[in-house]
Amino acid sequence: MNKASTVAKGAAIIAAGTLLSRLLGLVRDHLITTEFGGSYIAGAFRSAYSVPDLLYYLLAGGALSAAFIPIFSDYLVRGEQKDANRIGSSITNLMVLILLAGVALEILYAPYVVRMVAPGYLPGTPEFNLTVELTRVMCGVVIFTAISGLLTGMLNSYHHFLMPTVVWNSFNLFFIFGIVVLGKLHWHGVPLGIYGVGIGVVMGALSMALLQLPLVFKYGFRYLPVIDMAHAGVKRVLQLFVPVMFGLSLGQLNLQFIPNIIASLAGPTAVALIYPANRVVLLPMGIFAVAIATAAFPRMSQQISLGEHQAFRATLTNGLKAIILLIIPCMVSVLLLARPMTCLLWGGGAFTLQDIEASAFALSLFIWGLLALSMLQLINRAFFSLQDTLTPVIVGALMVGANILLGILLTRHSQVQFGGTALATSLTTTLATLVLFELLRRRLHGIGGREITVMTLKVLFASLVMGVVLYLVARCLAPTFAYHGVKHVLGPSHSFTLLAPHIERVKQVVAPLDLLKVPLKRLALQIGASMLAGFFAYLAALRLLGVKESALITNRLLRRFRRQVAQ
Repeated sequence: MNKASTVAKGAAIIAAGTLLSRLLGLVRDHLITTEFGGSYIAGAFRSAYSVPDLLYYLLAGGALSAAFIPIFSDYLVRGEQKDANRIGSSITNLMVLILLAGVALEILYAPYVVRMVAPGYLPGTPEFNLTVELTRVMCGVVIFTAISGLLTGMLNSYHHFLMPTVVWNSFNLFFIFGIVVLGKLHWHGVPLGIYGVGIGVVMGALSMALLQLPLVFKYGFRYLPVIDMAHAGVKRVLQLFVPVMFGLSLGQLNLQFIPNIIASLAGPTAVALIYPANRVVLLPMGIFAVAIATAAFPRMSQQISLGEHQAFRATLTNGLKAIILLIIPCMVSVLLLARPMTCLLWGGGAFTLQDIEASAFALSLFIWGLLALSMLQLINRAFFSLQDTLTPVIVGALMVGANILLGILLTRHSQVQFGGTALATSLTTTLATLVLFELLRRRLHGIGGREITVMTLKVLFASLVMGVVLYLVARCLAPTFAYHGVKHVLGPSHSFTLLAPHIERVKQVVAPLDLLKVPLKRLALQIGASMLAGFFAYLAALRLLGVKESALITNRLLRRFRRQVAQ
């Protein structure tokens, strides 16, 4: 199997695992909501869970692997497995000791931790006391997830991608097990309830580490009880870790936290409308862009270690082209289906039709930055492969600062209103990506810019054809309902004005969807059929335009079809 197919296969495995993980995540969130509703119990759990969740994204979710993989891969490609073992063991032992000390402090000072993550909970209240107890129950999660992240980095360096995707789903399954089984068990006659959910979370985190250990040993890693701070590889990992963590946290800050903070300038309703729009944008990015970047990262690191700069450029160029091929049609689909998608995913109960219109408007502004955000996942890792962490950090810091200033300006002083934070995020992310792309192009003396530009123009045209087909099908299948004698159609979006819909609940359609009798099955049919028709129109247009990269999609589909026919 050649190197390109290895990356493609790895990306496909990661994408499939990510999709399943996101679906299981929706199931677990639904179960939590139906089991505990909007009670203080659910609020206490989410507050307590926010600490290990944040640390997971900073450690296991990216920074640890991003700092570790280039160094570990460097020793592997040179055949220095013993040194690789020493580096992996030293980093693991050092990390576990630091985290054990941190967990001990968290147990002792849990009330102070809760006052930081949930300042609205007053000491002595039931929600405060429960959050403290749950924080202590789940504080060990970060140790297991950090070890899991390190093991994932090792397996990725060995070009094994299946088990790391399995463990994401294992965590969610144990989480669900905690809700539906452990929470129903009794301790001294009292149901475990939310404590059972916390235990399920701990079990899920432990499973992530245990499932990967046998494979790591199978590939040749051998654990050593050492912390060799004098080893050059250990020093380099530690030097890379802090700036990498800072750089990745800037990206998360720019996409998820700053929009919510700035949206609060328009009131609490705006925050509630921005969050679901943000979740939708993260879905295609996680399934496609992060999968491609994660699969390509070990390969690029090893190519730099071997001095294969031409091959490195080819891997990077192919990765960027794959992202463009997959993300642009996603942007068009979400842009046209923003209203029905928001309705299907979040509509119901207190989330009214007016809220759907406003949140879909925010989504239509967020989605313009999806391509840049997706390309940024691979471009940042290209810099990390070159062991250059400073450049992404500087550009990322400027991006965050610009996002804050522009977001405040648009939210307070423009007709975009609450959507200003979404538009600011899209604009600043796009600018930062263009700057990093140009810096990387100059450093590598070219990244196939002409190839990428030609393919992008063809993909844009094919996406336009797809958009026309998708719009027509979605329009024909649009569900309808009546409100106060007025007929409303939940068709595709067709007006992309920057004039924000009013979010004040005055003289608007504010009834819940169940009272409006919106046919959700018809809504699902509308979205599914229009996306399927658009997808085939997109593939046909790509083939007519001679985009050879489209074979990445069609060949995989044909192989799967032939396999099913053979069975």
